[in-house]
Amino acid sequence: MSSSSLVRWGLLGALLAATGWTVSGIVAFVFGVAPFGPVGSLSWYLIESSDAIAEAGMLMALVGLHVRQVPNYGRLGMAGFIVAFVGTASSFVTTVIYILSFNRFETVVGVLQNLGILGWLVGFPLLGIATFRARVLPHWCGVLLAAFAPILFLVFFLLDRSGAVRAFLGPYWLAVGYALWSRSAASEQPSRVR
Repeated sequence: MSSSSLVRWGLLGALLAATGWTVSGIVAFVFGVAPFGPVGSLSWYLIESSDAIAEAGMLMALVGLHVRQVPNYGRLGMAGFIVAFVGTASSFVTTVIYILSFNRFETVVGVLQNLGILGWLVGFPLLGIATFRARVLPHWCGVLLAAFAPILFLVFFLLDRSGAVRAFLGPYWLAVGYALWSRSAASEQPSRVR
């Protein structure tokens, strides 16, 4: 698969992440339930499924970001990508196991969830700093990536226990997708001959 195709898949992933987070937040707001709960209810399935879609989209978006910047962002970017990808993959697997098992595997889910949170707290800031320094994508995209962990912490742990604020992660990933799209569209246009 060509790098331009992977970048397009990354754009699609960013759109999926934006949609998943937005739907998850709207469902939490409408049903007025905590993000985890009443386990087995329709709202619980909708929220957790939307989270899984968002996390799968994040994985695709990370690959697109990586492919777009890999020649320019060096070891720091590579390390940030790997840690953020592993953290996001752990979160995705945690969500899928949780949906399929109703949390029967509490220990496994707990370990994977902690690995995911650690990956997000370390990987995204590193990736954001590398993105900012690489100057391939707009600087604001690097700032958004670096700020993902603090934003996530504020949204989930300090501001909102109902989960409705997670809908604001939708525009966040939409902006990352826009950065991928704008730079990809600019790089694919033929240059003018003078």
